Amino acid sequence: MHRTLTFWTMCGLGLGVVFGAVAPEAGERMRFLADAFISLMTMLIGPVIFTTVAGGLASLGGRRLLSSLSLKAVLYFEAATTLALVIGLLVGNLLGRLPIPATDPGPDVDKLDSLRRQAESFGNGSLSLDAVVPHSFSSAVIGGNMLHTLVVAALTGVALVMAGRRGAPVLDLINRGSHILFCMVRIVVAGAPAAAFGGAAYTASQIGVVPLGGLACLISAFYLTCAAVIFLGLGLLARANGFSLLRLVRYLRHELLVVIGTSSSGPVFPRVLRKLELAGAPRGTSAPVLAGGYSLHLIGTCLYLTMAAMFVAVTSGSGLSLGDQLLFLAIAMIVSKSAVGVTGSGLLTLIATISVTQSVPMAGVALLIGIDRIMSEARAVTNLIGNSVATLVITRWAGQLDLDRLNHTLSAQRPAELDRPEDDPSVVEIRISDGK
Repeated sequence: MHRTLTFWTMCGLGLGVVFGAVAPEAGERMRFLADAFISLMTMLIGPVIFTTVAGGLASLGGRRLLSSLSLKAVLYFEAATTLALVIGLLVGNLLGRLPIPATDPGPDVDKLDSLRRQAESFGNGSLSLDAVVPHSFSSAVIGGNMLHTLVVAALTGVALVMAGRRGAPVLDLINRGSHILFCMVRIVVAGAPAAAFGGAAYTASQIGVVPLGGLACLISAFYLTCAAVIFLGLGLLARANGFSLLRLVRYLRHELLVVIGTSSSGPVFPRVLRKLELAGAPRGTSAPVLAGGYSLHLIGTCLYLTMAAMFVAVTSGSGLSLGDQLLFLAIAMIVSKSAVGVTGSGLLTLIATISVTQSVPMAGVALLIGIDRIMSEARAVTNLIGNSVATLVITRWAGQLDLDRLNHTLSAQRPAELDRPEDDPSVVEIRISDGK
């Protein structure tokens, strides 16, 4: 156990909580460890998505399969996110019937203007082609916009399919570049325990500072709702498709610990993709589905949008009529696609949605700034589990999932870690191609 990265990440997480609670001021300064880890992983995510999606789509070979996969993924993403928004709205209405004590936003009001300026790109970009269509090839790969990277990677993959034998050298170069990128990911991931320590220390240092008041009701309700969606909704969906959600969570335990520590699901994208491929989901289907899910299928963020909006409306005394709720729901379905799996994007997406609808008092959002780190952890965990289940389900619908291999991998007493080179599927893939 002491040789696994999961063990040391768990130690970092526990020590961070204790350190942040005992020395809040020092714990707040430890945030740079998590931020540095997230920045390094974010730097690699764009090239990783490009190489895996382009190479994966090219390996499928059939245009009919590509079209079928895209249609299934889009329908699943839209249905799941819409349902999550509706569930959040219903829970928010129930929450509004409770006697919620008043909460003073305090100094967080001063931060609202800067957050509103950051959210302008979310609100404006979500309603224009700039959110989907990149301006250049290089900016799409390294610019940090996952949708841009996915569009360019999909175009490249389809072009390689059309090119046939002439595209084979380029496909080989992309696959070898993917292998190098995952070696870089393995190097950066070695710092996960330090990142978990810094993120947990910062979060623990903030809990004692925030005047919770009525916010405790929102935090409890949101965590319970996320748990219900994961273990009831996603659990039943997983069971209907032939695998166990609890075993999948156990299989992704290291990634979940990193997400809890950093409050972000973005940094674990490469490792989740590798683990799903190792478990029987081919890269050709798992890579584009998982990459698309990081922008189009963030069910934790969708739950947060409608629940938080209803909470702000209730605490501000304005309330929302049925028409206002339906309008907010419709706009949130669009603006939520601009969110990404990084810390703070949920709050920015909420501000952008409120700016567009003008149905909720913007000043009330200041109540949520102090607890955003706490809420971000639940959002990120829900997003990660939701995208993992979606990838396996859509892969099975496309007829590409090796269900026997998946269940054998998930039921293993000690599921394989990706800390050791012999467990990395990219190493096996390169060896096979060289053998040929």
